[in-house]
Amino acid sequence: MQETHGGLRERQRAETLQRIHDAAIDLVRDEGFTAATVANIADRAGVSRRTFFNYFPTKEDAVLGAGPATVPFEALDGLLDGPDQLKKATLVVHAVASSVRHVRTDEPVRRALVKSIPELRARGGQHHIASQELLAEALSERFDADDAARATALVMVASAVLRYAYTLDPDIVDDPDSPALTAAVELFRTTLKDLT
Repeated sequence: MQETHGGLRERQRAETLQRIHDAAIDLVRDEGFTAATVANIADRAGVSRRTFFNYFPTKEDAVLGAGPATVPFEALDGLLDGPDQLKKATLVVHAVASSVRHVRTDEPVRRALVKSIPELRARGGQHHIASQELLAEALSERFDADDAARATALVMVASAVLRYAYTLDPDIVDDPDSPALTAAVELFRTTLKDLT
């Protein structure tokens, strides 16, 4: 079966994105963060600097494999309905947080680099704040004022659930079906019931 033009273009885009990310990771590991300039990353990836900037706005993003977050608007449907709102909200927060990662990488390697390079931690924090703001904006657009306030509070609790689940299983970023996520939701649900 022949690949469509759009499908081929998307596959080529994904391959270039991965190649730039891999080059950035390799350069940081081989020569250090300072030596991993945009020009050096582009050279190692076999692309122009202009192409680099079409894929990543900063070298930090290239190393992280990160980009702008997206909100799965269909996941907001029914967020405030039914008995399992906390789990739904946690999955929404997970989806938005995961969408920042545009390239899948060796997670232990990425975590080690983030831990050792302050610029990567700072850029990751910027992405986290931007994704939270994007989600808050989506909630205010989707719901009326009262429901938006409820949804925002629910999402804030769900963010805490996800942070806790991450302490149990750092690989949860790539696995919304992780048992750690289910365990965290149950623990928070029980704790919140005990508080009432």
